[in-house]
Amino acid sequence: MDIDWSEKLRVKHARVLTATSKGGSSMNLITHQIVVEALKHRGVREVGKNDGPEMRAWLARVFRAPPAPWCAAFAWCMLDDSCTAIGRLNPIPGTAGAWRLIERGKQLHAWTREPGAGFIFGIDHGRGHAGARLGHCGIVVEVDGDRLVTVEGNTDGSGTREGDGVYQRTRAVAECTLGFLDPGRLFG
Repeated sequence: MDIDWSEKLRVKHARVLTATSKGGSSMNLITHQIVVEALKHRGVREVGKNDGPEMRAWLARVFRAPPAPWCAAFAWCMLDDSCTAIGRLNPIPGTAGAWRLIERGKQLHAWTREPGAGFIFGIDHGRGHAGARLGHCGIVVEVDGDRLVTVEGNTDGSGTREGDGVYQRTRAVAECTLGFLDPGRLFG
């Protein structure tokens, strides 16, 4: 199903601005802005494995060098760019780790089991050969019952955690075993 995101975002943006002008919180602004930022990057592809101009930029902002897994760097950069766009400082330090990003959300009381548009989702992929925790994360664009429309970095059409670009996907809420970081809660 092809969704006209430009029209959908125009309508949603108008609602967010109306709610904000009537005393709404920055929660609506930040989550909306994250969706806008993430959608801008759909279609970005790697050049080589875990490398490319955009991947290098996102990884550099979280103090990592390519080639390196970059889904969390992408999600953190979308959060950081959104904070800048609404005139707020990002309270979460940069990270290239999906587990770390969700844990930092928990430390700041911004974690939830319930999804929402503009939230960052996390998936537990167990432990790697060296015992490191493996995970994947991305941006929730829309919630439709028990399904999520997402924009994710370092994935592909099949949903792997080691893909070749930024893709728009559909996932089951149940896949998000690490829960969700709600950016609106960062600004209480």
